[in-house]
Amino acid sequence: MTNDFYSQFAGNSIKASILSVELLRDALIPKLLGDDSSGILYWAGKDLARQFPVASDDDLVMFFEQAGWGHLIVMDTSDELITYELTGEPVARRSAAIKSPDFMLETGFLAEQSALHTNCVSEAKITFQNRMRLRISVTIDHNQPIINHDPTTPIEIVRPQVEQDDETEEAQ
Repeated sequence: MTNDFYSQFAGNSIKASILSVELLRDALIPKLLGDDSSGILYWAGKDLARQFPVASDDDLVMFFEQAGWGHLIVMDTSDELITYELTGEPVARRSAAIKSPDFMLETGFLAEQSALHTNCVSEAKITFQNRMRLRISVTIDHNQPIINHDPTTPIEIVRPQVEQDDETEEAQ
């Protein structure tokens, strides 16, 4: 169901209204969840990552774009730490419209994607945030391997179709 669900909407040329997404994300959910909103959104992001596992950093970047979360950049990687930067119109728009926008859904998603790839407990936190970008650091704890972990099959990322004429022009 998950791959079919993703494919149906990621490949759809008719995009959902930004208003409908923002109404749910920044108006309804915080009211429903109250002070627990950030923590619940973090764990919801982790759950979404388990439902929509990706195979590579390129797929992760594309998924973020398609989800409307912004432009994700892998800034630095080491054995214990991965640092991402999230920028783009969605970040700027939410920052302009909301006094303190919450990006814990994205943060939890990155933490769990790392856990799925390393089979180790991984946690993430926002280490920098301004109105145009935020930095998310994912810490991988190799001393806490995930046991009884069933490997998941990554979703097949839908890539935009590139016109043959465009490819030919770029090659010249």
